[in-house]
Amino acid sequence: MVLAHPQKCVACHLCEGACSFFHEGAFQPSKTRIFVHDFVDEAVYLPVTCFHCKDAPCMVACPFSVMGFHEEKNVSHNCDLCGGDPQCVKICTYDALEYAEVEPIEWMVRMDIAEKPAAAAS
Repeated sequence: MVLAHPQKCVACHLCEGACSFFHEGAFQPSKTRIFVHDFVDEAVYLPVTCFHCKDAPCMVACPFSVMGFHEEKNVSHNCDLCGGDPQCVKICTYDALEYAEVEPIEWMVRMDIAEKPAAAAS
């Protein structure tokens, strides 16, 4: 899985370009499988890609908004880790992305983990 370190991300979006070029042969953000969410007011940039959930709810809708849709092919797509050599990690000169083999967890558990920092801040 591709792990993000938002404290290191500068929102250069090179990861999006590397992903779309690897899969589509073109630098087109609309065809990427990694998305950098820009929270400019908070000065936080968060690269996200598929978490490869153990019980993958993305057949219905991904609660983490990391599914993409290829309009020309009329199919949805998600991160395939570039066959084990994620190009987004290779291009990230700020070390904001890391490739790690981790055990998949259920999406509801991941959702609880993601919501804890938000609940603590309010």
